[in-house]
Amino acid sequence: MIAGIEKYNITAENIYNMDEKGFIIGFSNVVKRIMSLEAYKSSRIRHVQTDSNREFISLVAGICTDGTSVLPALVYKGESYDLQSL
Repeated sequence: MIAGIEKYNITAENIYNMDEKGFIIGFSNVVKRIMSLEAYKSSRIRHVQTDSNREFISLVAGICTDGTSVLPALVYKGESYDLQSL
């Protein structure tokens, strides 16, 4: 990676790191389940299943190696399927 940065003369203001975090709308942050110790140890029950009637929203954030950042963005389903504005 460093060799490519030097080879192509890439400066700090042109290097970004982006991250995304997804959320389920209308779903509790904490899910509690009651199960037997035997079921837990056998790994039969490890994942929570929900109905597909949930809406997802994503938060995308980015920061530059020079310390500046881009505005975070929310990505969600638009009712009219048009572009969303800030």
